[in-house]
Amino acid sequence: MTSQSPHLRHYHHQQRDFQVLIKRSRRKTLAIHILRTMQVEVRAPLHCPVAEIERFLDMRLDWIVSSLAHIASQPLMPEPAFCEGEWHDYLGIPHQLQLVRGKPDTVLMNDGHLLVRCANPGDGQQVQRLLERFWRQRAPGIFAQQIGASQQRFAAWPAVGELRVRKMKARWGSCSRSGDVCLNSLLVQKAPVVIDLVVTHELCHLTHFAHNKAFYGLMDTVMPAWREYDVLLNQPSWRAAL
Repeated sequence: MTSQSPHLRHYHHQQRDFQVLIKRSRRKTLAIHILRTMQVEVRAPLHCPVAEIERFLDMRLDWIVSSLAHIASQPLMPEPAFCEGEWHDYLGIPHQLQLVRGKPDTVLMNDGHLLVRCANPGDGQQVQRLLERFWRQRAPGIFAQQIGASQQRFAAWPAVGELRVRKMKARWGSCSRSGDVCLNSLLVQKAPVVIDLVVTHELCHLTHFAHNKAFYGLMDTVMPAWREYDVLLNQPSWRAAL
């Protein structure tokens, strides 16, 4: 680290210079977010000491540099249009959109296609809304099954409270001190190994609530390849129409 301000840190690591923006809010844990714009953000509790934030960052410098390099190597993709022929993943497998006019609103998955029937299939927002409702309906059963499978990684299975599913803009998962786990409904688009990563991450929080050395040590023990899967987590789950 070469210089610093209350909200911005400048780092030089592995021959790469980058800045880290510190954003405080009414949250309980520290988290790192790397945006598609290459901006690195640390989201921290309001009164978290700066020294603790710096220790947290120091532990993840290798991962930050690796993630920045991966993002830089990827072409910048536009936002999905939710139009005919576009590809959207389900459990990591691409499915092509087929849009038809009709009632009632329906999403059907068959033979590598997602058939969306609605009153106005040319309205991308309407198609998006129906697809996200479809993901949300499928998510609870998939996530509950994955939690059971992921628990077997641990010597002593973590006790999970209530499973909640909702769409989240900036997080794939979270957990509370009482053991409740919340997972992003859009996670059903990801491959099972990536869902396993997010679930295992939250299960580790049931033992170590903070992102500290003990937490990452447990992650390394129960899922040694988790850093490889972490790169897959932020890859796009859609592709443009051919």
